[in-house]
Amino acid sequence: MKHVSLAAALTSAVLMFPCAASFAAEQQKPKGEPTRLVETVDVRVINVDVIVTDKKGNVIHGLKKNDFEILENGMPKAVSNFYEVVGNKAISEEDAAAAAATAAPSEAQKPAGVNEDTMRRRIIFYIDNLSLAPFNRNRVFSQMKDFVKNVMRPGDEAMIATFNRSMKVRVPFTRDPVQISQTLDIIAGESAMGTQTRSDRKQVEDQIRDAQSYDDAIAYARTYAESADHDLRQSVESLNALMSTLAGVEGKKILVLTSEGFPMQPGKEAFAYIEDISREKTNWQTGSTILEGMTFDATSEIQSVAKTANANGITMYTIGAAGLSGGAEMSAENSRPTSFLASQAVTSNTTDSMQMMADMTGGLASVNSNNFKAAFDHIQRDLDSYYSLGYRAGTSERVDRQRALEVRLKNNPRNQYVVRARQSFVEKSTFAEMSDRVIANLLYATRSNDLHIVVRMGRPRSTDDGLFRVPVEVQIPMEMLTFVPQGDAYVGGFDVYIVVANKDGDMSDVSRKTSPITIPAADIAKTKGKYYTYELELLMEPGLNKLSVGVIDSITNTTGFARDQIIAQDLR
Repeated sequence: MKHVSLAAALTSAVLMFPCAASFAAEQQKPKGEPTRLVETVDVRVINVDVIVTDKKGNVIHGLKKNDFEILENGMPKAVSNFYEVVGNKAISEEDAAAAAATAAPSEAQKPAGVNEDTMRRRIIFYIDNLSLAPFNRNRVFSQMKDFVKNVMRPGDEAMIATFNRSMKVRVPFTRDPVQISQTLDIIAGESAMGTQTRSDRKQVEDQIRDAQSYDDAIAYARTYAESADHDLRQSVESLNALMSTLAGVEGKKILVLTSEGFPMQPGKEAFAYIEDISREKTNWQTGSTILEGMTFDATSEIQSVAKTANANGITMYTIGAAGLSGGAEMSAENSRPTSFLASQAVTSNTTDSMQMMADMTGGLASVNSNNFKAAFDHIQRDLDSYYSLGYRAGTSERVDRQRALEVRLKNNPRNQYVVRARQSFVEKSTFAEMSDRVIANLLYATRSNDLHIVVRMGRPRSTDDGLFRVPVEVQIPMEMLTFVPQGDAYVGGFDVYIVVANKDGDMSDVSRKTSPITIPAADIAKTKGKYYTYELELLMEPGLNKLSVGVIDSITNTTGFARDQIIAQDLR
């Protein structure tokens, strides 16, 4: 994703009551957390969605908080928040037993921390056109459309993204299942690169079969593996980039990945083919073919996809569109049968990676199966039946680091129950978390605005270098900010986070500016009903520009988000 420069100059920050004052703000991205005037305790709750079934896949209802245990980096954590989701209802522990006894739980007050945004579900369909054969892709689509029709309820949103050496969002988040279905029909009529992928594999097999020496055959396999590795890295980069933009989006998020690619060992099938064909080549001086192939190991790339999903609260459901056909396709163009070893390498390469991504994120993989209806039925079941567990993180300073998670049942003899949850999370710094949320607000919009901030953009003024200066006001109700007594004054403050996107969708880096506030004790009563106006001037490119602003209270970490857009042009 391209970035555009964002130049911001604070012209004034005005407290709208007598004794107005101006405050300076940082101009560059800070390296750490800002210096605070007072010590605050940041109590964060890490939430984990947990699926519990028996070995046949039947959902287990009615479990309680004390039935679970959570381990973070191997250390046990007390479960502080708990509720069960059944359908569109969140049921507290007190109602869980009743929910197990009756299929239709009675109306109950929502558990603490549960609101409309928490219960909203967001579904991302990621279509890997680079690896998919059209026939395989389209038979998955037929079941995918039924899933969209059956699963989306009021408030739910879905999006479609495709990858064909570049990622393209075909439908941004929408609540219209008809639009999703119609777009799938359009994609079904388009070409897919999976056919070319198969042709490339047959070509390298022909080159290996006709090679004059083992070294020549290895050279052909390496060239093929390098190309496959390049394609994989592009796929991983695009998928990770998309999921990263969803970090600040609230609600339950799942990503349905439909693919025949993501090889754990790019080019493995070519080296397997050499191993197979070398038995016929009596003149070859063979070497360690398997070790040669193992030099192309993409395990860390595949794991990075799952870790990115976990860091951004996304559960992955992977669908291997090849189904039972695997890599053993036969056609009139193939004059010779496909090597069994090569076919097995193609199949295992993809199924292993699809299984890994699903397992690490608490989802499910549908591989080596043509029953795609069952795959989507399982996804719907997971969306309608799960437990939400939360535990309090430590009070130490936030840092951006990966932490391992394990959720298990205390009493699970002979492992009769299957417990699925994400296996890691990122303990994000305040800067990283707010940056994620302000970007998400720019791309997808959010109604999260506990501080009730308002953003207003003024008239653009052209500059000599072809850009435009745009004045921006961020208004914050004083009664929404928190102040604490310190000597003969009250102190508080806030941080402002800003990101801008131009007409092409290229985003600036997120800029943070810290604004401390000190109010004489005699004036604190005068702030009632007033607001604090924070004024900025931004340099923007000509044309349509979108602005997203986030504000976080320095004392309580209460947040507010708003966005606006403006067409930067000379109106003189």
